[in-house]
Amino acid sequence: MSQRDLGAAIGVSPMAISKYERGEVTPDSGTLIRLSEALGINIDFFFRQIRVTLSRPDYRCRRSLRKKEEDSIHARVIDWLERYLEVEMIAGITTRPDLPPREESRVSTLEDVETVARKIRDKWSLGLDPIENVMDVLEQHGIKVGVLEASNSFDALTFYHDDQTPVIAINSSMTGDRQRYNCAHELGHLILQVEPPLDEEAAAHRFAGAFLVPRDMVWKELGRKRSAIDLRELYTLKHKYGMSMKAWIYRARDLEVITEKTEKGLYIRLNKAMIGKEEPGREVKAETPTHMYLLILRALNEKKITQSRARELFGGDIPEIRTGSGGR
Repeated sequence: MSQRDLGAAIGVSPMAISKYERGEVTPDSGTLIRLSEALGINIDFFFRQIRVTLSRPDYRCRRSLRKKEEDSIHARVIDWLERYLEVEMIAGITTRPDLPPREESRVSTLEDVETVARKIRDKWSLGLDPIENVMDVLEQHGIKVGVLEASNSFDALTFYHDDQTPVIAINSSMTGDRQRYNCAHELGHLILQVEPPLDEEAAAHRFAGAFLVPRDMVWKELGRKRSAIDLRELYTLKHKYGMSMKAWIYRARDLEVITEKTEKGLYIRLNKAMIGKEEPGREVKAETPTHMYLLILRALNEKKITQSRARELFGGDIPEIRTGSGGR
């Protein structure tokens, strides 16, 4: 909303809105109520103790964002992160990132990237099995993960809060396999110290595949060498590991399980089976990070916050447990 539009909505001049924004004038309680109603936010928003300034984030997008769209994403990320940090402050929780030292993450070849991905899985005690919830794993190791609504142009962004806390924001409209891959891709950007001649994007892509499906598991599932792979195999593996069929083809080629000719043939068959831009069959269920939600519930049940405050911190109504009807 422009200052003129917002002023008209609450019955004040655009100049008054400008002064509120700059902190030169404090609106009275009636004006705050009208502001919250006009902006569709809880009045508790105006009394947050933590404020965040978004530094230059790194974007992962399908196409360039318009300035207005980028500003909207920035505002949503700031709103979410302020609520997140406020919840941690109320709960008395301090999280620190559990990332490897920079000198242990230097890579100049794709084989180096495979090694770092395996080391981070070992460091985090993930073993080789499929990761149930990638977002929760990242949060358990000090990386704040948020899911926000945005256009299909936007996939993810990554930045550091106060130069210390890594933050990843993911588009909520994506399928689960895309969310998981983007989280792993952004983790690669956070961890890897890429040196020439290796390309940074190529390194992050290789890391994402290696983090989601370690090399040993690719060999176990597909074998060391294949002259042909059925799309049904890829579909089954997609839902077992939460990584798209396309990414599985890419991973198999990376590890030389298949030849370039087989890779091209698989892409042709997959593209023919696509429904619009989506892969055939059911989608991988989208993920949701749980750390912030659990902290809100803890603070609410320990009576550190009210129901109204809990809703403001959560960013909407807190979901209730769904109960079936007619069950025994």
